[in-house]
Amino acid sequence: MFVLNFPFKAAFVLAGGVAATPGTLSPRVLVKVTADDGASGWGEATPTPRWTYETTETIVSTLKGYVAPAVTGLDAWDLDAVHRAMERAINPGLTMGSPLAKSAVDVALHDLVARSRGIPLYQLLGRRRRAQFDLTWMVTLEKPADAERVVAEGLEAGYDCFDVKIGMHGEAGDLDLVRRVRRAAGDRLVQVDANRGYKLDTAIRQARRFEELDIALFEQPLNGLNLSGFRRLVASTTTPIGIDETLRSLPDLIEYVRADALTVAVAKVQRNGGFWYSRQLCEIAEAAGLGLSLSGLTETDLGLAAGVHLAAAFDISPLQLNGPQFIETTFLRERLWKGGGRVTLPEGPGLGVEVDEAYVRKHAVVIRMP
Repeated sequence: MFVLNFPFKAAFVLAGGVAATPGTLSPRVLVKVTADDGASGWGEATPTPRWTYETTETIVSTLKGYVAPAVTGLDAWDLDAVHRAMERAINPGLTMGSPLAKSAVDVALHDLVARSRGIPLYQLLGRRRRAQFDLTWMVTLEKPADAERVVAEGLEAGYDCFDVKIGMHGEAGDLDLVRRVRRAAGDRLVQVDANRGYKLDTAIRQARRFEELDIALFEQPLNGLNLSGFRRLVASTTTPIGIDETLRSLPDLIEYVRADALTVAVAKVQRNGGFWYSRQLCEIAEAAGLGLSLSGLTETDLGLAAGVHLAAAFDISPLQLNGPQFIETTFLRERLWKGGGRVTLPEGPGLGVEVDEAYVRKHAVVIRMP
């Protein structure tokens, strides 16, 4: 395990408040898994205390003290056995139990197995439905009046899809922000993400207003496992309603499908504990006739590569993988993101990116437990 710090390039604001300002250091936990024949793979965990309960310290201690001892000695290809061992070590509750930490191991093992076979990771997933992807430019602001400037920055950077963070400006302020973005973006794709910031009545009113603004996705407006609330919301509007944070397990998704309580299932490699459960979530959503979206936790290009391989298997685009907008990836021999608002599926073995391990070891920081 290696912890690297990455300074934010821009402010990051969401319904829970200001998550980062320019220059704020943001840690990533990189995990290398090595097999007895020397084959290895890499994964990434993004501590995001404002979004979930896992911190840098808990991810490191969970991996070191519980997950690593549980999986050491298992066959790298046997992801079922690996996840059962991790679940015995860290028991599932409302979530699968430390999904970010478990995701780093899962992704590293997928990378390892694909590399050992000399194939891109998407082949391990069994399909490739697309190879080019649009990325969304995040509009995340303390003042709605800055919307036109941020959209212009995204257009200049080569982006054609916009993801607007709402839930922190009040009902009228959020609507003003979304209207400003729509005018500035023209007929380009616009979606919004409330990050659990609304009550039901407010969400219904906003969703109906968003119909007139041609909003492609209204993501996670309500907090908690609010099955009845999401059902009422979906029934009240033609704006697609997506669920992200609330999909804490596969049974959650099944219950929401049965209740007609969502339109779009949002996949997230880390939230789902890696590829193993992310793939199952996407298959359930497809079988139920739902739309699919894919977001991340502002990962480096290592996490971006993981998301792109999952998106390739399930034909998902655009992708809410905003790492390139906010941080620089400094530890890969060559970046996956080449600039602009599009990214191409890598064709190299495994994740298709090469970690500079000497750089990682040199720049890793020591985590002191509180």
